[in-house]
This record gives sequence, structure tokens and C-alpha cells, in this order.
Amino acid sequence: MNVIAPKKPKPTISAKEMERRREALRRADAHNRIEGLFPNPEATAIYEQFIRGEIELNDIRPRIRALQSLA
Repeated sequence: MNVIAPKKPKPTISAKEMERRREALRRADAHNRIEGLFPNPEATAIYEQFIRGEIELNDIRPRIRALQSLA
């Protein structure tokens, strides 16, 4: 059986912007950890979509809220 891995979409933002977003989220994560808050894997996946430019900043909140309502 042949299984073909799906192609990852090309980023729509620059590598520099991706790094800027990754650093901003790293800092936010560090502040949350100081407060005793740790991200769950589903939320991390949403943040990674933002970093890669697959979703925009205003798309994050509704997705996180949807995750919270599932809990």
C-alpha cells in the first residue's frame, strides 16, 4: 500500500515574520509558565498555524474558545 504524505502549504509570510511571531509566542508562553499556566497540545497546534501564516491573529481566539468549550 502506497501512502503519499500530504504536501505542506507554502508559507504566505516571510521567514522573518515567522520568526517574529515564534519569538512573541515564546515570550508569552514563558510569562504564562511563570504564572503556572501550561499550554495544551491542541492550543499549541493553533499557535503553530499562526506562526506559519496559515491563520491570522484574529482567528486564534475563536479557535481557542472552541477548544475550551470541548473540555
